[in-house]
Amino acid sequence: MGSPAAVPLTLQGQFQSQGATTTGTATIRVTESGAALQLEDFATGPGDSIRLMLSPGTLRPGPTREPELSSSTLIELGPLRLDRAGSQRIDLEPGRWESMPEPVRSVVIYNYADRVAYGTANLVEAPPS
Repeated sequence: MGSPAAVPLTLQGQFQSQGATTTGTATIRVTESGAALQLEDFATGPGDSIRLMLSPGTLRPGPTREPELSSSTLIELGPLRLDRAGSQRIDLEPGRWESMPEPVRSVVIYNYADRVAYGTANLVEAPPS
């Protein structure tokens, strides 16, 4: 079993559009007390069942050159509040980050009703701010 990732840890990425125009930055900050996901300058398409997901996969060109996730695993954080355009913060439940089955490599905006990814932000480690 590997050792836990060092904390504090900051992961960050820019959204890339897929099924709907999706823009903004996703930042996950992990500290001794937990983890939080911050969306900044965020906008995406409309929908009745838009969910915020984490994935161990990354967005890359697929066989048809269209972007696709390298993993089919999606870990749901919950519904996304589309009425909060621009910025929102989602606190992960205590212990949730440590219990992830695989390292998180992307944040996915997912239309659950239509089973379509609206956009994905590949995450890379960033210096703590």
